[in-house]
Amino acid sequence: MRVLEAYETSVGYSWTLTSRLADMLEKSKLIYGERDKSFTVLGIEFEENGPQVWYPFSSEYIAIQLSNHSKDDMICGCYELAHESVHLLSPLGKRGANVLEEGLATKFAIDYVHQEFNHIQNVSVKSYQLAHDLVCELLKLDEFAIKKLRVDEPVISEFTPNLLLKHYPTLDVAVANELCNTFDRNAT
Repeated sequence: MRVLEAYETSVGYSWTLTSRLADMLEKSKLIYGERDKSFTVLGIEFEENGPQVWYPFSSEYIAIQLSNHSKDDMICGCYELAHESVHLLSPLGKRGANVLEEGLATKFAIDYVHQEFNHIQNVSVKSYQLAHDLVCELLKLDEFAIKKLRVDEPVISEFTPNLLLKHYPTLDVAVANELCNTFDRNAT
């Protein structure tokens, strides 16, 4: 499967990870709000320790690194890319996303590959599954919660429990607190 190599079709060009990224950004901004355009998205690369985003040279640039496995697997590549695309909406300029942002990224990735490929994606890392489940608690109250919350605080990983509870007072306080903690991939 050619994930980065485009070829001409009768209606334009084939889907690649690059064109999928544009699709992902368009879809995510409708439900989560506009992307912070002060960061320049450099593109997609493959790295042994991917997927992740990183900030080469300064916090003004952001690159997406996908796993080497995703080079030959469009669904894997799209799952990883959809997850990382959420981090492009309101980058921190450094590591340290909160549980809410990682859970949101996981949910968006699961939903994207299901909608586009009818693929059911299992989450294999427990901390990401927990983050996903916690985000779903918030989104059950309002599917557009993130977009609304970003009016008060544009950076998702800067959300506070007070902000969440101000807008969604029926959200469990423990859930609000956990969502705003710094994400720990190794947490169980």
